[in-house]
Amino acid sequence: MDLLYSSELQDPVDWVGMNAKLILASVMKAGGWAKIFPDGVPRWLHKLRNYFNVEPRSLRLVDRSIKDHWMSEIRAHGKLSGIVGKRTLTGDVYFDEEVEVWYQMGAGGSIYHWGRDVMVASLEAAFTHTFRGQARTPIFKLICPDGTGGSKETIIMNPQTNKIYVQTGTGWPGSRIPVMQGREKIGEINRPELVVNRVVTKMKYQGSYNFSETAVVGLDEHKKRDVKPHEKDPIYIDPPDRFAPLDKRVFSEAVLKAAGAKTTREKRDPMKDLDDPPMRKMRE
Repeated sequence: MDLLYSSELQDPVDWVGMNAKLILASVMKAGGWAKIFPDGVPRWLHKLRNYFNVEPRSLRLVDRSIKDHWMSEIRAHGKLSGIVGKRTLTGDVYFDEEVEVWYQMGAGGSIYHWGRDVMVASLEAAFTHTFRGQARTPIFKLICPDGTGGSKETIIMNPQTNKIYVQTGTGWPGSRIPVMQGREKIGEINRPELVVNRVVTKMKYQGSYNFSETAVVGLDEHKKRDVKPHEKDPIYIDPPDRFAPLDKRVFSEAVLKAAGAKTTREKRDPMKDLDDPPMRKMRE
């Protein structure tokens, strides 16, 4: 199949029968999601975002030399400066079974994927980052930029199975209390770790595809195409298999209709073009 033009990517009629791999390749050639949808993505596309979200079955924490290379690549976008930007990623990098590059996000960026509803995001993110940390956060959040300005995303459970003792504020001898915690990273360096059974699948907390990745195009663009659409409609139409490759994810007419897309074009009445023929105007 041939790649789609920007105008075709904006029209769900032209998506019927196409697979997610071809769509993403077309988006990359057209200059990315932001260029195709400068004012934000339509609701039908928002609801189908996870058709582009292939999640990992296993992850391998890479060593420092490889990590430094990939961290340099993502920093080159210039969106990781400032206090918030520096907290966005931990600096830990992983390869999945297809050698796709995944970046671990800071604990503060995970607050929407576990626990109670977020009330004041900035405060809760700062608290989680500073006081709770990754080990005492029950999930890991990772992103995988895909060359479109967007990114794949996955949420991996971080079992809280290690008991430690922390000092209470009193400072009195024996005033330590037991606290359960997990790990700071997934697995050991250069040793693949199976995560397929730890991927969070609950709709409210699961990972979802980002049309505008903060670390690549900035927070404002991320809010426009990802955060605000989610606030209006948090229910997605997920693909049957979250681990299936992109070329196996087909946008059928039924799927597009379920998302609210129009899959047929209105037929134009040719008589409308004869309502006021040019020769009539000349005679008048």
